This record gives sequence, C-alpha cells and structure tokens, in this order.
Amino acid sequence: MEHIRVLIVDDSFFMRKIIIDMLQLDPAIEVVGEAVNGEQALQKIAALQPQVVTLDIEMPEMNGLEALRKIVALQNPPAVIMVSGYTEAGADITLECLTIGAVDFVHKPSGSFSLDLDTVGDQLLQKVKAAPQINAAALLAPAKPDQKTWQYSETDGVVVVGASTGGPLALETILPAFPANFPCPIVVAQHLPKEFTKTFLNRLQKKCSLRVLLAEDATSLEARTIYIVAGGTNTTIVRRGDRAVFVVDKNLKDIETPSISKLMVSAAAAYKEKTIGVIMTGMGTDGSAGMEQIKLQGGRTLVQDKATSAVFGMGQEVTAMGLADQTVALGRIAETVSALLGRHG
Repeated sequence: MEHIRVLIVDDSFFMRKIIIDMLQLDPAIEVVGEAVNGEQALQKIAALQPQVVTLDIEMPEMNGLEALRKIVALQNPPAVIMVSGYTEAGADITLECLTIGAVDFVHKPSGSFSLDLDTVGDQLLQKVKAAPQINAAALLAPAKPDQKTWQYSETDGVVVVGASTGGPLALETILPAFPANFPCPIVVAQHLPKEFTKTFLNRLQKKCSLRVLLAEDATSLEARTIYIVAGGTNTTIVRRGDRAVFVVDKNLKDIETPSISKLMVSAAAAYKEKTIGVIMTGMGTDGSAGMEQIKLQGGRTLVQDKATSAVFGMGQEVTAMGLADQTVALGRIAETVSALLGRHG
C-alpha cells in the first residue's frame, strides 16, 4: 500500500502528539516527521519530501503564514493544511492562508477528550487523504474576471451558489465581478465553521460592488444584495405572502454546514423557474439534490469546470447526474449568470 506522507508542524509537543495520534488511526497515512516552526519545516520538507503538511499558524521564529508563502513557492510544493484556532483573528489569518495557496484547514483541537477531538480527527483524516488530489494551480490567485456593464430584463429571481474546498478564494474572485445593478439576490452557502462567517463576510464587503449581508432569520431577500449563509446553520428560503424570507436553523448536529442542497431545494420551491443554481469547487456531493430540484422546477444550473476547481467533487456529481446546463471556468461564472438575465450593455 502506498502511504500519504505527512509532516506535522506545530511548536506545541502536546498538539503534535494529538495530531499524530489522530492520523495514525488510518493505515493509509504515514507521519514522516515533525517540525516546531516554519524554518525547521522548510528543512524537513526538503529532506523528507512529504505530500501533505499540517501547519500551525502561531509559531516562534517563522510563523505559519510566512512559512506558507515559502512552501507554495517551492518547485514541487506539498499540499498544506492549516491548523487554525477559533478566534476571529485566527479566522482572518486562515482565510488569508487560503488565498495564498493552502488547500484547506482544520480547527485546532481543544485537547479535551470529547466530541471536539472526534470531530476534528474525522475532518483531519478526510482532508489529509484528499489533499494530494487537490488542484493546487486553482488555489494560486486566479485572474480576476472583468466587471462588465449589463442591462437586465429579469428582475424577480434568485441566484444560489454553493461551494466547499477551495471556495473562499473562488468566491472572492467571482462575487466582485457582479455589477452594482445586478437585479436579483445572490445567496451563498460556503462550507465554513460559524466562527469564520463574520470574517469571510467582511472580506467580501471590501471587494464587492453589491451589498454583502448575513442571511438572518426572517429577513426578506432583496435585489442588489449578496447574502452569506452562516456556518453552523442550515438556512432555507420560504414564501410569506409576496416576500421571500430566510429561515435559519441554528440547532444542528450536522458537521457539514451550511447545507447547500437544503438551501437550493428551498430556493427552487420559493422561486420556481426563476432560480439559478451554481455549484463551485468542493469535495463530496452536497448540492446535487438541490440542483435536481432547481431543474425540476424549470430553473437553470451552472457548474464550475474541473480545470479551475480546487476539487471537482460536487461539480462532478452534478455533471454525472446530467443536471448541469452549462460548465464554465471560474472567471466566466458572473458573466454567464448575467447573460441568463439580460444582455451586455
């Protein structure tokens, strides 16, 4: 059996032991070494040639952010998974790491022998095993699409976007390309922990022409607005009279939230043929059931193509089921959606 070779980088002996113990539960993974800071990590990458590196952010001498910049600049860099704290500052740095080239992240375990360790362990194993197959080229600052002028004829629909692994960078690329006069609400479900939602929203607010708001319970959907669905919730859309409003369920046991499919199914029920579904980069199959309902209601469906996806998992599932009207490159998603609603001005 060919093992996935992993290097653990963390200045805490205790944390390195926890991560090693988690990874050694899977016989397909081989921990080939440990490092206590970024400087040592670079030396061990050269000597040990790991396929995957788990990288702490806060370390002495050379921190994780600085180390990541040097790692992705190597000729054949390993896939890097950031190990992040729950704090808002940690969320901001982690999202910055994803824009630099880290393939994914996991929360740093609390160290208590509880559901936290079990949950983090399961996520870490899944992400380490997936990391060598991730399209690293798609994670290195894709070219920004041009923001064009559009004249819109359809004004009463909704665009629902789902993304997972590789999604934060992809969304920060395409959402600013939607013009300020875009006539429909855009609702985004990105798999992220709830602690990251505010930071992700703030980053988008600085880049987008449209308003960027949190999808809050009982709030009406409005045109010219991007709504970010919070992690740690499942958010759906319902009709109340002539309004479409959000319903936010915060009492969840699901690990993978927000659910893309639940959001899309509800959007299809609320907006019928006026729904446009977009599935972007990500592992797994979340979104396929939602895209199926959009198609059944007469809506339209787009999938980000394999070449520009960090992981062509969710998109591949939708495509294999025959549910994708169009498969387009990341840089053409905003333009393609706009073309469905109007014409170039």
